Amino acid sequence: MMSQNRQAARDKHESIIDFAINCKSEQEIDDMQSHLHRIEGEIVEIKQHLLAIQLKQ
Repeated sequence: MMSQNRQAARDKHESIIDFAINCKSEQEIDDMQSHLHRIEGEIVEIKQHLLAIQLKQ
C-alpha cells in the first residue's frame, strides 16, 4: 500500500512536470508562429517594393 502511494505521488509529480513542459512548448510554438507571420508580412512588402521598382524601369 505504501509503495502504491509513493508511486502515485511520483506519477502525479511527473504529470505536473509534463503539463508544465507542454505549456512552455505551446508558448514557444505560438511565439514562432508570430515571428513567421511578421516575417511573411515583411517579405510581402519587399516583393511589392521590388515590383514597383521593376515597373518604373
